[in-house]
Amino acid sequence: MFKPVENPTLAVIGLGYVGLPLAIEFAKHYDVVGFDIDSARVSELAGGQDSTLEADPEDLKAALANRLSVSDQTSDIADCDVYFVTVPTPIDRAKSPDLGPLLGA
Repeated sequence: MFKPVENPTLAVIGLGYVGLPLAIEFAKHYDVVGFDIDSARVSELAGGQDSTLEADPEDLKAALANRLSVSDQTSDIADCDVYFVTVPTPIDRAKSPDLGPLLGA
């Protein structure tokens, strides 16, 4: 039987054009751990910078100061209650999706 978690911690896996804005919005209401395998990206975001311009700098800084943390360590998302996977699924020449990133996540 499903038992709701009172104060769930969310994990957003992949901090690109979908994951980062999603993590910032969720962090307005929940504790969120944003995860990405790119250590340089995580360091950049932890410093309040987003070179891809997917997030408003002030929104990112506010989320980081409140309920958002970012990491490249799987141990930091191990105890999360809900996982959102927002990784790329590029297509090949036959227009079939490459599920490698999704399966890796």
